[in-house]
Amino acid sequence: MIIRDAVEADLPTIVEIYNATVPTRMVTAELEPTTVEARLPWFREHSSEHYPFWVAESEGRVIAWLDFKRFLPRSAYRGTVEISVYVDEEFRRRGVGQRLLEQAIARAPSLGITALVGLIFGHNEPSLKLFQSLGFERWGFFPGVAQLDGVERDLVVMGQHCPPRATAIARSLVQSRINNQFNDSQSLMYLLMQYRHEPIHSKMLKIRDKYSMLHLDVLILIYHFAKICSDNILEIGAFVGGATIAAAFGVRDSGTPKKLIAIEPGGSVKHKRLGTRNIFRDLERNLARQRVSELVTTIKGRSFDPATISAVNETLGADKVGLLILDADAAKRRDIECYCDRFADGCWMVIDDYYGIGTNAKITPSRADVEALTAAGYLQPLGFYGWSTWVGRWGGLQR
Repeated sequence: MIIRDAVEADLPTIVEIYNATVPTRMVTAELEPTTVEARLPWFREHSSEHYPFWVAESEGRVIAWLDFKRFLPRSAYRGTVEISVYVDEEFRRRGVGQRLLEQAIARAPSLGITALVGLIFGHNEPSLKLFQSLGFERWGFFPGVAQLDGVERDLVVMGQHCPPRATAIARSLVQSRINNQFNDSQSLMYLLMQYRHEPIHSKMLKIRDKYSMLHLDVLILIYHFAKICSDNILEIGAFVGGATIAAAFGVRDSGTPKKLIAIEPGGSVKHKRLGTRNIFRDLERNLARQRVSELVTTIKGRSFDPATISAVNETLGADKVGLLILDADAAKRRDIECYCDRFADGCWMVIDDYYGIGTNAKITPSRADVEALTAAGYLQPLGFYGWSTWVGRWGGLQR
């Protein structure tokens, strides 16, 4: 699951999820379903405000949304914001709402929010328990203020200061994040088992034998991330194209237009299986052999050169990066800092050369960079795959 900013194309699904809650008389005070046309001005007004509007997406499908709105218009309340969460009925009780709320709590201080409030019906026990589990307290109670099908219903105001004022709440959030990472790691391992029974597995095996030094499992994960991510792909250190081809296959099979940018400085390599006198030439030849050249923008140059950074930014335009494949030299932190402002929230990260036996001029500083970024909260680890590849997500905005 990824969390991203909502766009206007999401509005039909947003309205569909909202309307499904109306008959339940549990979530919204609206008594009749709404329409996309009626909600369009509301959505556009949200888009013009300072506060974000998020959707949660799984395998290309919007399954939930969260919005921030001003609590009251008076200036003294400008730091207090009301949040609303709606989850597709097929995905309730799976932690989706919790993930959205955790993100809201983590991002609130950087958005200038000093307090979050949620307005919840007194008979909506699941929502009350969820908010309470994340550190919200009961700040207000309005008995019988809502009339739902002739029944008087109470309204409860749940609130939390940002950042949370209780150390216990902070510990609870940390533990919750650890649990989510554990669940995500298990999901990735299970995913790899599933892919072993699909045709793409044999295709990736051939790509691995011909064009890559990465482990087969890593190539499959790159294929999967490129297929499911809603943003674009940036590869630093394409070599002769193994990971690039895997990502291109993922983009092709997603059926969604995405930009795939591969940076490679060129040169030559002596290797018994993948030796080459001209890396960049062989990269472009291999992309052509696999009929994916039109899906890839190749940039010849060092990742940290201003000209390369400028070329990447020009290709991306205003778009974000949803998958970073990093298999260049040992300076992992340098490359991440060059492009981190382009990473989407929760951007998938595949970083090679994390582990090796004995001392290694490339692996030792690579691991030190990754561990330092992880400790600082910029990276969220989800496991180690193949021979030496770190897999995780960008957590910079939640640090």
